[in-house]
Amino acid sequence: MREFIGESQMFDSQTARRLVSIFAVASCSIAIIPVAARSQALPGFTIFSGVDPADRLSYRLDSGNRNATDRYQLKIPGSKINRLGAAQITIGYPEYYKGKFDDKAVEVIVGDKSIPIQSVEWDRERQTIQIDLAQRIKTKGDIEVVLNNVQNPDSAGMYNFTCQVKSSAEFPLSRSCGTWILSLD
Repeated sequence: MREFIGESQMFDSQTARRLVSIFAVASCSIAIIPVAARSQALPGFTIFSGVDPADRLSYRLDSGNRNATDRYQLKIPGSKINRLGAAQITIGYPEYYKGKFDDKAVEVIVGDKSIPIQSVEWDRERQTIQIDLAQRIKTKGDIEVVLNNVQNPDSAGMYNFTCQVKSSAEFPLSRSCGTWILSLD
């Protein structure tokens, strides 16, 4: 009986060591996941946004944290740009968004090529960023607008950024391309 109890105690201590090891590895794994998942992107699962799913545009935030310097990568699908192309891109944001933009750090990329920009105007009163391109983009590929050095607002929340595209002076009407639903933690 004595040998049986000794083996039982040894089994319990081995099991306990294994459980502690498994718990330690699992704890480290759980601690690493939030760091790897810092950047945010859409489309995802959004309920009650008020934006039709067909009008939701993809985006990526490097940080996505409130009160942090961030980079916004806002994508416009080539299917949203008609045969007339794009000469001007206007991004609108809600009045309650209190972030700050660096109008000197804006890029427009098609494929892997940066497109020359004529001017960028950040109108704080109208809550818009107007990007005038040096030449009209005529592509079926995706367009990516990159806003660098963005100072995120102090408050977390969801912010609807809208996209309007104007083809050229010959066709002065802007058309809506959709909405980016940005989420800040």
